[in-house]
Amino acid sequence: MRKNFIVTLIICIASSPAFAQNLSSPYFTIFTHLDYLQKENYQPEISAKTIPLSVQDNEKRMELAIHLKQVLDGKGLYIYMNRVPTDGNYMDTILNKSVYVLNHLEPRIYLEKDNGKWYYSQETITYLDEMYAEVFPFGTKTFSRLLPVSFGNKHLLGLYLWQWFGLLLLIAIGSGFYILLHKIINIALQYGIRRQAIVSKENEETLKKIAKSFSLLLVYYIISKIVPSLQLPPLILQYVVKILAILLIFLGAIFLIKAFGLILFYFKAHAESTSSKFDDQLLPIASKLFKILVGIAAFSLALRQLDVDLTAIIAGLSIGGLALALASQDTVKNFIGTVTILIDHPFELGDYIVTNGTEGTVEQVGMRATRIRTPEQSLAYIPNGELSNMIVDNLGLRVLRRWKLVMGVEYGTKPVELEKFCERANEAINSNDWIASEKTSVTVNELGASSINILANIYLDVATYNTELNSKHELLLQLISLADEMNIGFAFPTQTLHIKQ
Repeated sequence: MRKNFIVTLIICIASSPAFAQNLSSPYFTIFTHLDYLQKENYQPEISAKTIPLSVQDNEKRMELAIHLKQVLDGKGLYIYMNRVPTDGNYMDTILNKSVYVLNHLEPRIYLEKDNGKWYYSQETITYLDEMYAEVFPFGTKTFSRLLPVSFGNKHLLGLYLWQWFGLLLLIAIGSGFYILLHKIINIALQYGIRRQAIVSKENEETLKKIAKSFSLLLVYYIISKIVPSLQLPPLILQYVVKILAILLIFLGAIFLIKAFGLILFYFKAHAESTSSKFDDQLLPIASKLFKILVGIAAFSLALRQLDVDLTAIIAGLSIGGLALALASQDTVKNFIGTVTILIDHPFELGDYIVTNGTEGTVEQVGMRATRIRTPEQSLAYIPNGELSNMIVDNLGLRVLRRWKLVMGVEYGTKPVELEKFCERANEAINSNDWIASEKTSVTVNELGASSINILANIYLDVATYNTELNSKHELLLQLISLADEMNIGFAFPTQTLHIKQ
């Protein structure tokens, strides 16, 4: 309450003619500049006192003061006087200079102290024409000339009629331009993609979304450039400018994400044509990482538009950094595990791996976990932080697939018959082109409890698990047929009971 009283008292004092040229602090300089350009207190010759002394022409100084206020209003940089320092010895703690930036969204507009008085900086005056052209590319009287002065200058709900007319006209033109632009961009994009002969339904949907987001982005950008020409009241215009700026930020983020998705489509098509599956693993991770980075950047820029002090947030995070680090250690561990897997490359998509009681086909390597399709067709998710420290048996990288087949034949089979069966079995096995014949062996291996065991050590040169199963199927049928042909009987567990007489 006391602070409000002091601010009110300062305003009353500064409003008096005796203090009209008081430039002893940033507060008085800004107040002098803005207050004496208000409709009810319009004295531009006093407002011009805030322009640096390097500009000697009084007419020029007044013009600069007016343009500077128009730039502040047009950019929606509303100055809250209760936040402006009243200390004449104010120092910017970051720059360690006697300067005061009116709003961090436009650092080119600032005050500096000269011989005990505060003026707008020489740099501000240097960039003023450039800033004026940015804010008013179509001039300040674009809409006010659309209606007769006698009619357009009438008030309705706090605005002139020409301002209401300009708003309606802007909405109508923007809507029509969006519809037209959306169709043109959509047609152009589809034509360009069709020339590459890689159009799909999924791709066409992506193109439509890109065309829509880009059209909205362009329309809102044009509107944001035209709105200042409506010369809305500064208090209203600051919210309009902020809303448009935040819309542009998030529309730009959506457009970037959609466009990156289209770029990934091209890379995906290229990845499918290569033998390596490393790029197939990398693309989904790159897509997620890009979305996260764009989202963080958009959120940060939006907070900046809302005058949220990111420095204070970062400082707060640093204070709670220990708790955050403890809470997110698993996330960091999994991310490092993902990087380790991508660098070491222990497996690829489609490989069949066995690790710590889990086995199956690798379907996806994500930012946090690897997805494995088990033989039961369920999905197992293993955190990458744990997977990177496990022993991974990559069956998909086997050069050959070993099969130890034990065939038990009946006791009573003659040694000559056993020898002949082993030779013919070896020939039968090696007759298949998917057998590594130089490694295959068929030998009598063991005298079991109920059978003479023959060990067939077989190496299959096949690529997939299903092919392996089919190969085993064919080999077993061949060996059963051979045994039947040679009258070799396969034994089954038997037990002979001898009764003592």
